[in-house]
Amino acid sequence: MAQTRDIVVADPFTVLDVPEDAGDDTIKQRYLALVRAFPPDREPERFQAYRRAYEAIRDAHARAELRLLHTTDGALTHLKRHCLQRDGVTPGSVPETTVSALITDGLLHMATD
Repeated sequence: MAQTRDIVVADPFTVLDVPEDAGDDTIKQRYLALVRAFPPDREPERFQAYRRAYEAIRDAHARAELRLLHTTDGALTHLKRHCLQRDGVTPGSVPETTVSALITDGLLHMATD
């Protein structure tokens, strides 16, 4: 397991050491086992990292939201770069087809994961 500093920045599945296709019960059992092993009074930073990770992936809805946000985050970065280009495109002006393509790509990526 990574050091506490690394746990804070890692993705929730890595923090809890569960596979990305783990179900609600598996995630909850792993979280509870880690909390018992590293209680908040002994290792508050590690406990907080585990708590944040659990909150991020505690149920199917939260996991789907996490996948969508990760995909959208990348799409937004791409969109931001596109908006800042100076090759004839007015900054802040993005063609509707570009936005639609980025959103569709993100949703398709999420659905196939």
